[in-house]
Amino acid sequence: MCRKNCGFYGNPAWHGYCSRRWIQKRQQTQPLTNGFRHHSAHLLCKPDMGAGYQQDTHHNINVNRKQNVFPENEEQTTKVSVRPLFLSYLLSLGQGNFSDFLKALHRPDARELLMHCTNFIQRIQNANNLTVDKKAEDVQTLYRQIGDHIPDTSEEKDRLLDNIEKLVMTRIYKSVFCMHDPEEEQKDLSLQNHIRSLSWITPKILQFSLCEQDGEVNDQIASAVTALLEMDFKRAPQDKLACMTKACDHLFRAIDISTKQPATTDDLLSGLIYITIKANPPRLFSNLKYITRFCNPKRLMTGKCAYWFTNFCSASSYIETMNFSSLGLTEEEFNHIMQQKSKRCNFAGSNIQGTVQKMEENKQLLVDLQYRQEVLIQKAECLLREIKAWPVSLQGEVQEILHKFPLDIKHQTN
Repeated sequence: MCRKNCGFYGNPAWHGYCSRRWIQKRQQTQPLTNGFRHHSAHLLCKPDMGAGYQQDTHHNINVNRKQNVFPENEEQTTKVSVRPLFLSYLLSLGQGNFSDFLKALHRPDARELLMHCTNFIQRIQNANNLTVDKKAEDVQTLYRQIGDHIPDTSEEKDRLLDNIEKLVMTRIYKSVFCMHDPEEEQKDLSLQNHIRSLSWITPKILQFSLCEQDGEVNDQIASAVTALLEMDFKRAPQDKLACMTKACDHLFRAIDISTKQPATTDDLLSGLIYITIKANPPRLFSNLKYITRFCNPKRLMTGKCAYWFTNFCSASSYIETMNFSSLGLTEEEFNHIMQQKSKRCNFAGSNIQGTVQKMEENKQLLVDLQYRQEVLIQKAECLLREIKAWPVSLQGEVQEILHKFPLDIKHQTN
């Protein structure tokens, strides 16, 4: 849970805070002065929804039809009311799936939102001087600007924000993910190498039950590993999070089948550590940072996805600092296992190198053999043509001899 005990899930990437508390803490320690998005020097955060809080749902300010309902200055957001027609089409965009949303965006009444999102995407793509954290703050501001125009009680609000997130993040993915950051690249490589060195770890070492001899359990584990590997190929944060949730669901079923009883929290965490080591997903650190930075905050604070994401971040942090004491081994036992693993890797590497060299030699022998075979086929075809032509040639020679030396057959008379 959040360190402030606000009822939301905390996240190790946010030092134990939920996303809303983390934004407030960032605001206190690092005020925003980026003129790219707005001229105010603070973040607009929703107030706590505790006891005594009453939301003002009545707006008495009229808005000119030509005025932009998505102001660049964030301070104006709290002062602008929403036209009923504008709110109506916003709610309609939250109905259906992402394909329906894209079709609805081209309606005349949705032109304002489409232009706002398009301009935002272009600004982010062209803002080469901004860091990825600044771009993340701008994206979160976009979510708030649009979300503030829709009542929190609206069922379509979450779907609309999910569609906005998918539209925007799919377009700016290359501009914000792995932006040639040497520190993050080194972190990814270091973590991947560390996980590879831990591939010898078994469920027994992690002290949880998993019947790997069961075919159904193996299928569930394989599906979980596949889902984690697919995460790097997704663009939208919600899609990456869905892959993570899918992997956790498969893991939950595998543990349930193995133990014949509901999985405990310890089993789930140990299982997450196991499938993460088994999958060793590429760019794990960057993917987790990407989800933290650009995902809709509500998705990371409440619900099933938030629970699994928090546990997955905990598992990743545990793996990163895993050593002999965390595995219940002595330092000598741990170092011995790691050395044996290193020797097996080196031996396997030398065997692979020798195998590749032998394959190259065999490949060259096959090339020579193929050439000899082609020559032999050509000679065989030539011999076949000669055999077919020989009777004709022989008959011609016989006819020529008979023509030169005609036979005069004399009949014997008595």
